[in-house]
Amino acid sequence: MNPQGLTVGIDVGGTFTDVFVQAPDGALLAACKAPSTPPDFAAGLLHGVAAALLQAGRGAEEVTRLIHGTTVATNCILTRSGARLGFLLTEGFRDILPIGLGWRPRMYDLDMDPVEPLFLAPRRRCLGVPERMSVRGQVVVPLDETALLAAAARLVEDEGVEAIVVCYLHAYVNPAHERRTRELLEEHHPGLSVTLSSEVLPRPREYRRLVVSGFDGYVKPIVNRYLEGLATRLREAGVQAPLHVMQSHGGVCGVKNLIERPVGTVLSGLAAGVIGAASLGAKAGFPDLISLDMGGTSADVALIRNGRPLVTNEGSFEHYPLNIPMVEVRTIGAGGSSIAKVDAGGALRVGPDSAGADPGPACYGQGGTQPTVTDASLVLGYLNPETFAGGIVLQPERARSAIDEAVAKPLGMSVEQAALGIHAIVNANMAGALRLISIKRGYDPRDFVLLPFGGAGPLNAGRVAEACGIRRLLVPPAPGVLSAMGLVLAPLRHEASAAYSARANDANSAALASICADLDRQCLARMAVDGVDATETTAECFAEMRYVGQSHQLEVSLGERLTSAAVQDAEARFHAAHEQTYNHRNEAAAVEFVALRATRVRPPPDAELIAEVAVSEASPPAPQTRRLCLAAAEGFQETPVYARAALPPGFRFSGPAILEQPDSTTLVYPGHLASVDPFGNLLIELEQTRR
Repeated sequence: MNPQGLTVGIDVGGTFTDVFVQAPDGALLAACKAPSTPPDFAAGLLHGVAAALLQAGRGAEEVTRLIHGTTVATNCILTRSGARLGFLLTEGFRDILPIGLGWRPRMYDLDMDPVEPLFLAPRRRCLGVPERMSVRGQVVVPLDETALLAAAARLVEDEGVEAIVVCYLHAYVNPAHERRTRELLEEHHPGLSVTLSSEVLPRPREYRRLVVSGFDGYVKPIVNRYLEGLATRLREAGVQAPLHVMQSHGGVCGVKNLIERPVGTVLSGLAAGVIGAASLGAKAGFPDLISLDMGGTSADVALIRNGRPLVTNEGSFEHYPLNIPMVEVRTIGAGGSSIAKVDAGGALRVGPDSAGADPGPACYGQGGTQPTVTDASLVLGYLNPETFAGGIVLQPERARSAIDEAVAKPLGMSVEQAALGIHAIVNANMAGALRLISIKRGYDPRDFVLLPFGGAGPLNAGRVAEACGIRRLLVPPAPGVLSAMGLVLAPLRHEASAAYSARANDANSAALASICADLDRQCLARMAVDGVDATETTAECFAEMRYVGQSHQLEVSLGERLTSAAVQDAEARFHAAHEQTYNHRNEAAAVEFVALRATRVRPPPDAELIAEVAVSEASPPAPQTRRLCLAAAEGFQETPVYARAALPPGFRFSGPAILEQPDSTTLVYPGHLASVDPFGNLLIELEQTRR
C-alpha cells in the first residue's frame, strides 16, 4: 500500500496525455485523457494532472509518488533536435560512424538509395586520439593527453559542441583511458556534457557501442533540461513528490539516476502499457498475452509469456542498432490519426504518415483535411461525436468530406465502402505486426489471449484477432489509460552489465560470481540514490550466450545467487532457449558466454489496483442504439450501445454491440460473445471458441 498519499501515473503520447490517479489503498480515483501539446509536452502533462486531480476531488499536495512516461528522448532523435555532438575515438577509427554496418534495408532493391550514415555528427566532429587497448585490456598505446586536449579544444572552440562522446577501442575491457579522458575534459572544459561508451554499453562490437553512446550523448542535455524544467513547474503547481521516469526495459528510476543515462528512456513509452497488460492479464488468469496498443499515432504489439514481457538487448531505432535492454515491441504506423490516401498506382494506403494531435483528423475541425482511421470510424458510426476522448467534439461532415475527396472518388466507391476499406487495411497491418512478434519468435498466436488497449485498440481488435486465429480478447476496464496504469504498476529497477568471454565448459565459477557481485553492487548503489534499501529489493543475474561461431546471442537467467550448479545449468537453458527461438538445438556444439547482467528490482507499493467484485445477477440499464455499418452489403443497422461503467460483473451479451466509456470505445463484432469478469475486464470469445 501507499499510506502516505496519492500515486499519479502520466503517460505522454503524440496525441493524448493519459493520467491515472491511485488512492493510498490502491483504489482508482481518476483516469483521464488530455490532448498532448507539442512541442511543449509539459504543458499538456500539467493540464492532465490538474484535470485528473479535479476529477478525483484531491489536491496536488496529496501526491507523494509521481511516475512519468516520456517521449522526449524519442522525439529528440526523430526530429534531429539533440545536442551538437563531438566524438573522440581511437586514432585510426574516426570513420566508424560513417561506415556503419554496410547494412541494406532492402537487399534486392536495385534502385535503393544508399543508407544515410548516422546523423549524430559529421566526420569533422569525429576525431582520433592516439591510444590503444588490446582485446585483453592491456595498454598497447598510452593515452596521448596533449593530443587529446588539442582534439577537445578543436571540438569545443572551433565546432561549438555542447557534448562529447568518448568511444575507445576495447574500452569495455579496460576503461582506464576513457575515464582519464573524462577527467581531463572536466578539468579543461567545465560544464561540457561527457559520455563514456564503457559506462553506457560495456560490450564488444564497436559500432553498436558507439551508436548507443552517441544517442545517450545526443539526448542527454535535452532530457536533462526537460526534466529540470518539469520538476520546477510541478513544484509551482503544488506537486512536491519526487519524479520517477519509465525506462525502456519496463522499470522506473529516479531522476538523479536517469540523467546519468538518459538513453534508457528511448522507446520507453512503449513499455508502460505492456507492464500494465502483463499485470492485468495475470490477475485475470491469462499469463500468456499479446498486447495491442493502438493510440493516435501508432500501434505497438508485444508478447507476454508466463506473465513476463519479452525483453531484448538487440533492439533498433529507425534502422540503427540500439543495444539496450528494452521490452520487445513491434511498432507500425497504424493509429487513429494515421492518414489514408490513394497512391500513384491506385492502391489505398493507411499510414505511416499521421495527422497527430495538431491538426489531427479532419473530424477534429482543427484544420486537418486528410482522412484518417478516426474519420473512418466516425463515418461508420463506431464513435459518438459528442463523447470522444479528451472532450473533443467530432464533426462527422468533415470526416465524410475528407474521405470522399481523398479516397472514395479516386477509387470510384461510396464513402462507406472507402471507410470500411480504411479499416480493413489498418487491421491487416496490425495483424501482420502481431504475426511477426509471435510466429517469428517461435510462438503460435492462437495460444495467446489478445489484450487491446489505447484509445483505438478495443475498437479494432476483434478483426485483428479473427485474422490471426486468436480465440479470446481481454479488454481492460480502462483501456485508454492502461499505459498510465502500467506506470503505477512498474517496479523500480536498475541494471548493470559487463562483457565476459569464456566457453561454458571452461567458465570459472568464482570469476563469474565475482563479476556478478560487482554488478550487483552497482545496482544497489543506484537503488540507494533513489532512496531504496537493499532489503526491499530482489536480485537476479543473467548471461548472454551463443554457440561458438554465431554472431548473435540469447539471454538466460542464472538465478539470484551464482553457484557452480547455476553455471552448469546455464548451458542447458541456452539449448532450450535456442530451440524455442530457432526451432533447433545442437548439444554437440560448444557454447560460450558473451556478457553478464545483474538486476535489482523493488516491486511497486502493494496495493490492489483492480479489486475483485462479486458476480451480480442485476441487469444493466437498457442500451441505447446507434446505426453502424459493419459490412458494405448490409449497410447501416441499429446496434446496441452500452455505457460500459453500467455493466455488472457476470453480464453476458452477443455482438454486434458498442461499449462507450470516457477513455475508449469497444466494438464487439457479430459472432463474438462478451462477458464482464469479476475484475471489470471484458472477455470476448470469438465464435470458433464456442464450437
